[in-house]
Amino acid sequence: MTKKNYEEIASRILSLIGGKENISYCTHCVTRLRITTKDKSLIKADEINKLSGVVGNQWSGEQFQIIIGNEVEDVYKAVCKIADMKEETAIDENLDGEKKKLTIKTFFPTLLDVLTSILAPIIPAIVACGLLQGVLYSVQSFGWIDATGDTYVFFFNCAQAAFYFLPVLIGYSAGKRFKCNPVLAATTSAILMLPAFSGMAGTSIKLFGIIPLTYAAYSSTVVPAILTVYFQSHIERICKRFVPKMIDIIVTPLITVMLAAVVGWVLLAPIGGWIGTFIAEGVLWLYEALGPLGGAVCGAIYPFMLMSGMQVAMSPIIAQNLATLGYDFLYPVTSAASNSAMAACAIYIFFKAKKENTKSVGLSTGITALIGVTEPVLFSLITKYRKALIATVVGGAVGGAIMAMFKVKYLSFGFVPFGTIVLAMTDTFVYYLVGVFAAMIVAIGMMIVLKWRDE
Repeated sequence: MTKKNYEEIASRILSLIGGKENISYCTHCVTRLRITTKDKSLIKADEINKLSGVVGNQWSGEQFQIIIGNEVEDVYKAVCKIADMKEETAIDENLDGEKKKLTIKTFFPTLLDVLTSILAPIIPAIVACGLLQGVLYSVQSFGWIDATGDTYVFFFNCAQAAFYFLPVLIGYSAGKRFKCNPVLAATTSAILMLPAFSGMAGTSIKLFGIIPLTYAAYSSTVVPAILTVYFQSHIERICKRFVPKMIDIIVTPLITVMLAAVVGWVLLAPIGGWIGTFIAEGVLWLYEALGPLGGAVCGAIYPFMLMSGMQVAMSPIIAQNLATLGYDFLYPVTSAASNSAMAACAIYIFFKAKKENTKSVGLSTGITALIGVTEPVLFSLITKYRKALIATVVGGAVGGAIMAMFKVKYLSFGFVPFGTIVLAMTDTFVYYLVGVFAAMIVAIGMMIVLKWRDE
C-alpha cells in the first residue's frame, strides 16, 4: 500500500467506528490496531472486514482489534494524523494492558501468532517463486519447453531463490518481529547458510581451540534462523543498554553479529536441525508402529513441518527407502495427503471469499498446490486463517490414514498430489487416489462445518 492507501483505509476505519469522537484510546501492536471506544454500538464490524487491507477484526475484552498485518504501523500513523491524536508506543502482540501468562492453552496460539507474523511479510517472495515452479513444471510436462535448455535452467534457478535463501528472508522478518535490527538479523541468518560453510557440512572444528562446532547445510530452513535471531535480539538490547551512544553504531553491530553467529552455529542452529531430524524419525516410527493411526498423525502434522522447514529432514529417510525398497511410503501419508487438503481449502476459499484479492490468491495457490507446490498456499492462506489450518489438519489426517492403511507406494521424489502422479502408478494407485480425494473432500467439509469466511 502507498501513503494514499494508508490514509484512505484510516479514514474509512474512523468513519466505521463512529468517528474520532468515539475513540477513548488507540494504539497498535505488531499486526493489529487496538481501539477502546466510548460506544460499542457505533462500530460496524462487518463493513470494516470488507475493507481492502483489513484481514479481520475481533473483540478482546473492551478493546476492538482490527487485524491489518505487517503494515499496521503505517495505518496507525494515518489514523492518528487524521484524528489528530497523539501516537502511543506500540505494545507487544501478547500484551493487553498486562502480560498474559503463557500456559499450555495459550502456547500453541502464541507460537502460531509469532510464526505467522514472521512468515506473512515474505509471502510475496514465496508465492512468486512457488508459482514460477508450478508454471515451469507444467510447461515441461506438456513438452512445451526443453528441461535441459538454457531458458528452462535459468528460470528454474530463479524459482529456487526464495526457498534457498529462506533463512535470510526469515531472519529479516524475525528481526522486525523481535524488535532488533532486521538487517543485522538477515546478516546473521546469511552466515548460517554461507555456501563455504555448507560445503564443509559434517566437518567439525574447535573455535578458539575449545568450542566445538560442526558445520551443516541450513539453506531452506526456518527454525535455526528464528532461534538465532531471537537470541540476537536480546544481545542487541543488552548492548543498547550498556554501550555508550557515541560508539553504539560500531560496537553494538560487531558484538551482536559475532555472538549471534557463534551461539547460532554452536548451539541454536543444531538444536533447530535436531528438532527437524527428531520429528522426521518420529514420523517414520508413527508409520511403522501405528499403521493407519500413525498415518493420520503424519498427515495432520505435515503443515507444521512444512511451515518450519522441517520436512527437509525427511529427505534422507525417503532416499533410503527408495534405495532399499525401490519405493517410498512417507510421501503419500505426509505430502500427498496434506497437499491435497491444502489445495482443496484454497479452491474453497476461491469460491467463497468476498474479497477479490483473497479469491485471486485462492485460485492461483490452489492450482499450484494441486501440482505440488504448496508453500504459496500454506503461507498466504492456511497460516492466515485458523479454520483453514484446522480443515487442512483434519483432511490431511484422513488422507494419511487411508494411505497408511493400504501401504500406498510412491516411486521417487516428486510433486504431489498430481504434479508427478505417474510416480504413484503402482499396484496401490487406486488407494492413492482414494486417499487424495478423501483428504480434499474432508477438508472442504470442515471448511463448511467451521463456516469459514475471509476474516
